[in-house]
Amino acid sequence: MHIIFVCSHACSIEPKRIQVATGKKTYTIMDAKELFALEIFGALDEAQAKVDRELLALEPVQCVSEMASTLKCVRVGTDCSGMEAPIQAMENLGVEFEHRFSCDIDKNVRATILANFPHGKMYEDVTTRCNTSAPHCDLYVAGFPCQPFSSAGLQNGFNDNSGRGTIFFFVREYIEKQRPRVFILENVTGLVKLNNGSYFATILKSLEQLGGYNISHQILDTKQNGVPHSRRRVYIVGIHQDADRGTFTFPEPIPAPSMNLFLDSRPNKAIVAAGLPPKTQTMARSNVVTILCKLKREGRDPLEEPFLIDCDSSTARSKSMFNVSPCITCGRHMGHWVTNRGRRLRKMEMMRLQGMDPTKFRVVVSEAQLGKQLGNTMSVNVLERLLVRLLPAAGLASTGLRDRWADGSAVRRLATTRDHGFAESSAQLMMRRKAYAAATTTPNILPKKLTNNVAKSLPKKRWASSAATAKGSPKRVCPTSQ
Repeated sequence: MHIIFVCSHACSIEPKRIQVATGKKTYTIMDAKELFALEIFGALDEAQAKVDRELLALEPVQCVSEMASTLKCVRVGTDCSGMEAPIQAMENLGVEFEHRFSCDIDKNVRATILANFPHGKMYEDVTTRCNTSAPHCDLYVAGFPCQPFSSAGLQNGFNDNSGRGTIFFFVREYIEKQRPRVFILENVTGLVKLNNGSYFATILKSLEQLGGYNISHQILDTKQNGVPHSRRRVYIVGIHQDADRGTFTFPEPIPAPSMNLFLDSRPNKAIVAAGLPPKTQTMARSNVVTILCKLKREGRDPLEEPFLIDCDSSTARSKSMFNVSPCITCGRHMGHWVTNRGRRLRKMEMMRLQGMDPTKFRVVVSEAQLGKQLGNTMSVNVLERLLVRLLPAAGLASTGLRDRWADGSAVRRLATTRDHGFAESSAQLMMRRKAYAAATTTPNILPKKLTNNVAKSLPKKRWASSAATAKGSPKRVCPTSQ
């Protein structure tokens, strides 16, 4: 008996050819465009007849569409792209892929993407893009804006005054028009319970109405996926039914490693003991002093143990966590306070706590903008563990992808980046390096006006740590946060 899969224009699946498989051989029976044309003109009987004529020369076979086969190169597209955590995860997995497009309305985010992940097409606004003509992709990932649903915001949901609450429907439109094999949507957990769960129910129902997708969702926490960072997010996964092999499961929780593996080396205890936020940061300084006293009364030694304090919160909401970072958000772009370092988290440490390797990263934005991007991004470790299971389940990769976070190899790799800075290859950083050298080694050679301008352009915070230089690591050109 012959089993024939015919992809109609209503499916919008975009197969390239109809194939016939006989044992180890595959034969092309009909070009998909030819089949589509025959269907348009009501000639499906002729199409079936042509397929049957070809089949007569073969042994009993099973016809399959390209959707059911494993692709050699995965086409990836992202919306609300941020720091391109999906692309970083794909690179870590070693899967061959083509980065077809990104989209972000923030010009600083676009600058970060172009400096680190050059690719096919950059869109500025998902709400004005024509999704019918947008590039097709196999894997589509979107972290649509979370502010309208976050417990830290106004929780206006779809009624958000800036229009951020309705971005989801433009994301859905891309899925409807381009029909990727798989998609991943991410948002804050507030989406699940806001307005008694009605917003989330609307989103799930809307996705179900697309038809042809198996959809599942789960709340995943970064600290349960190999990185000590408390960051709970809801992930919605859709797999096209024609590609679904039925093997996908969400990753099981794994223990969080020690915070010290993600932090740069400790200074001596006297420096740690003297460390406090500056007096100009009144709320932060008060919160740190209060929590340090509280921990000491409880018999803990915060100068030795890694407690992280959400020091920029209000006094009532400020808290500390042992061996785990509170959630890194846009509002915490300056970094949480680290008690056994006597300072705030540095941007390189914040990247590690999002599962990213800072030594591969080029910084082309200000420190404040980088902090905001780190507060908005998806966690690379969570996405990577999702993709390890999702790609084989949809025929986008062979089985046997390694879960580096479960076996510990990813953490060991990140630990080797401690006391190192960002990649030095961006033009902006090279200019700052020259300015720094000119201002510190030959100030008398430069005209006074130029010297003053260089001095004003330099960061007030210190540069690479002396401990890193003493160990023989290369000098870093990016300032580190205190």
